[in-house]
Amino acid sequence: MNNSTKIIIIGSLLSTLGIAGLAKAISTNQPQLPIAIIPQHHSSIQVIISKDKDVKIDENREQPDAANDADTEVNDDKVPTSLSQVGEYGESIYDMAKANDWTKATANLTSLENAPKSLRTEIKGENKTELVQLDAKIVALKGAVTAKNRISAMRDANQVTTGATQGGFDALISVVSNTKTAVESGNFDKAQQEFDKFENAWVKVEDGVKTKSSKTYNAIENAATQVKGALKAKDKAKALEGLQTLNSNIATVSKG
Repeated sequence: MNNSTKIIIIGSLLSTLGIAGLAKAISTNQPQLPIAIIPQHHSSIQVIISKDKDVKIDENREQPDAANDADTEVNDDKVPTSLSQVGEYGESIYDMAKANDWTKATANLTSLENAPKSLRTEIKGENKTELVQLDAKIVALKGAVTAKNRISAMRDANQVTTGATQGGFDALISVVSNTKTAVESGNFDKAQQEFDKFENAWVKVEDGVKTKSSKTYNAIENAATQVKGALKAKDKAKALEGLQTLNSNIATVSKG
């Protein structure tokens, strides 16, 4: 077929079908390629359809990171379950002694006496000195509860709770100290990193602090808020002021 003939035929098609019709006519004469619909989420295999209709599977596509697909929580310096129970029983006995409810105080005391047995297994024989001290505090508390001595029972219950949560107080003091060092050197990024650890340590002891002194509890909460804001604003004076308040209140309450 010569060129002039081709032009005439094309012209006829254009006039009859229009441009869109021509495209449709051409497409209807082309062999259809298979179409694969692949879900985009969590897909680790890429499907490629080539012009020769072969379906190729590319398994070298970047695999999703499982660590990013699930929310995980890292709990550093986890407090042993039995140690937490010692603190809880101590707080309960304090409340019962304060209310002169010696029946419930005695029931909690029985549970408290059993907790250190499990604690010895959990900490695998470490911190023997602290365990001996805890045993002595529980013996003193038992004597006060048996004698229904309200003041002594409340005092000794506080001692037990403080002993059980001392690790949390030590962690708080360390966070405050490290944050202060960073602020004094003008390294607010480092200071922020250090103070981010505060809440993890505070949550382990805050209930006991609130039970013993709501005033101290509020002072610590307010100072922590002040430090957070000061670090964000890079206000050295405010940050140091808040850290000093934290340090003094934590030191006081940790001594029972």
